[in-house]
Amino acid sequence: MIRMRLLVFISFLLSVFLSHYQVNGQSAILVASDGKFYDFDIVNGVCRTTEKTNICNLNVRGFSVAQYKNKLYYNTGAGDLYETDLQNPALCKLMSVRTTGANAMTTDKNGTLYWVSGNILFRLPNGWTNAELLGVMPFNAAGDLIFYGDKLLMAADNNGPNRNFCLVEVNITSPGDSKVYMETPGYNIYGIMNISNGCNENKVYVTSNSLFGTGSDIVELDMVNKRLVGVFCTVPFQVFDAASITESGELKGININNIAVKPECANAGLGEITVAATSASASSKLFFSYNNNPATESAVFTNLPTGNYPIRVTSSDGCLKDTFAIVSYVDRLKVSMATVPDTCGALKGSVSISNLSNHTGMRFSLDNAAYVAGNIFNNLGAGSKSLKVIETNGCVLDTNFTVGTFQPPIPVNSLNITSANCTNADGSIVINYAANTNVQGARINGGAVQNSNQFSNLVSGTYQLQIITTSCIYDTTVIVPLKSTVAPTVTYIANGPDCGTKANGSLQINLTGTVAPYTYSFNNSAYTTNTSYQQLAPGNYPVAVKDAQGCIFSGSATIPPYVAKPVNVQFNTIPADCWQGAGKVTVNVSGTEAPYFYRINQRSFQAGQQAQGIPAGTYMVQISNGNNCLIDSAQVTVTTQNTPGVICDTVYVPTAFTPNADGKNDELRPTAGSVINNFIFKVYNRSGQVVFETREPGKGWNGRYKGLEQPQGAYVWTFSYITASGIAKVWKGTAVLIR
Repeated sequence: MIRMRLLVFISFLLSVFLSHYQVNGQSAILVASDGKFYDFDIVNGVCRTTEKTNICNLNVRGFSVAQYKNKLYYNTGAGDLYETDLQNPALCKLMSVRTTGANAMTTDKNGTLYWVSGNILFRLPNGWTNAELLGVMPFNAAGDLIFYGDKLLMAADNNGPNRNFCLVEVNITSPGDSKVYMETPGYNIYGIMNISNGCNENKVYVTSNSLFGTGSDIVELDMVNKRLVGVFCTVPFQVFDAASITESGELKGININNIAVKPECANAGLGEITVAATSASASSKLFFSYNNNPATESAVFTNLPTGNYPIRVTSSDGCLKDTFAIVSYVDRLKVSMATVPDTCGALKGSVSISNLSNHTGMRFSLDNAAYVAGNIFNNLGAGSKSLKVIETNGCVLDTNFTVGTFQPPIPVNSLNITSANCTNADGSIVINYAANTNVQGARINGGAVQNSNQFSNLVSGTYQLQIITTSCIYDTTVIVPLKSTVAPTVTYIANGPDCGTKANGSLQINLTGTVAPYTYSFNNSAYTTNTSYQQLAPGNYPVAVKDAQGCIFSGSATIPPYVAKPVNVQFNTIPADCWQGAGKVTVNVSGTEAPYFYRINQRSFQAGQQAQGIPAGTYMVQISNGNNCLIDSAQVTVTTQNTPGVICDTVYVPTAFTPNADGKNDELRPTAGSVINNFIFKVYNRSGQVVFETREPGKGWNGRYKGLEQPQGAYVWTFSYITASGIAKVWKGTAVLIR
């Protein structure tokens, strides 16, 4: 729970809130005026506070706070509402509800969140995304909200009969009828803590600015007699709010919420007892036992014969609750079933169930559907059905029955079917009905029912025929065949692309047939008279031919892929020299698709031409033919040839220097053994700070940083550059500054 203080603090977003998840002692959560959060415990009558720093990683400043079990709710001065799990308090979630102006907050036993903005009461039930405005009270919130038992209490300003600060009993259903619960003369209450004091008792403490110092007094209240007991202790900081796990009004002890008993059923096994219990201590575990058996965490007792069972529920924090349950005996359920068969598969079957035992309140489940009270089920198809019968005590009878079927003979003597020409709609179906069958009509493919016995203008294909009589519906399948036609002879001339990266293949369709004219569809295009197709990539293409009668003949044509002609490739390389420069490469290619070209190091050359300026390294050489088609690739390596007796790529940096202005070894500088580019020399102190950097060869460090002499000791240096052949080099080491 939290609170708004003085109006001046509205502009200051009070930082933070705090969580305390353990309730084995007397404990709560305090929010200080400086935004810090503290665990508050009463141990052996002594108050103790411990600063917490893990709420939301201190990224959100709190203003009002409330606790429900392991959840902590808090808002900011701007009205943003957050939720965090006290088992992982560093993670917090911004909720969609806003609490603008709220300075008092708490939760009830169901996790419903309440808050007050000025004198307006709001409520957010657990799991809801929109808040309810409950009404306006005749009191303004001066401090916290809390539940004491079933009463919602609020710290209010001086509206009591004697103009003292007070606790108000909030009327949740009618906020305008809220009234003073007790006055707190001399104390302006900020936070309220409902702290567990044993299994069946809670004590209420409030926080108020200290009367004799800069901290806050923790004041005990006698809620029964509605009086101030006095200052219990003082904490050395100003408390703006407080929250506790029992602020919902629950006691630390055990509450048995429900006991569900399944009887011993004569036809379905032994009984069962399920205990639903909770503890006001969110961290407390519950253990269950019956008949003095060892306690376990399971709240379900099974395989119980008829009898009385004493039950004990204990908690890990030392509380217990005793109760009992009775397992009764239920006689076997007996029923009979009368069925009516289904006719023609029209779902006309039914079953009527009769109770043959003395049980009442029977309900029935057909084929595992939901239980219903009605004992008649209609619109059933033929076949085996499962039935479950349950009585008021929960005993179940599993049984089954079968719905029979009745099928009159089909009222048709024969069908006359006329074939269709290809895609033409010139087929037909004629039904020859049997005499005296009371036919009401027929339809195909779910269309309209017609009295005529003939269906005309049909294309070839399969049709669903349905015939309707006064007593039955008959379904069958009829095929309208396709008249045979002479298929044309189709051949293809296919040419593949002249390169693997091109799509310039072609296709010519040649046809001979007797049902001209013919049209063509290539690659699912519209039908045209075109028989030649260009700019084709390799692959399979669908081809369809339609004759003059509309008959379609489908096939496919294949454009072959490009196949590269073999070539003979030879490489001639001249190594790179650290003094004379990069290497040289010559690629000679012979084959049937001359002239040939090759590409190396992002440059292209004709085969036989020398590529110069190639730095040492390994390269992938691409070879193309006269059509600029890539036909081959190979690796070639240009090595480095050093001049005998010469070390080309060397660096020297002294291991120590003495910047004493004697003209000897006064500066730390690198020396390179060859021509280099991009010269960068840096020196670092022990803290990793750059104390010297230069890009000028020959310039060194004199042991000073920003004009001040640096202390004697070891310094790290780095030296990077690019060689004449384009290779990046980085050297590292240490040097000792000696004074």
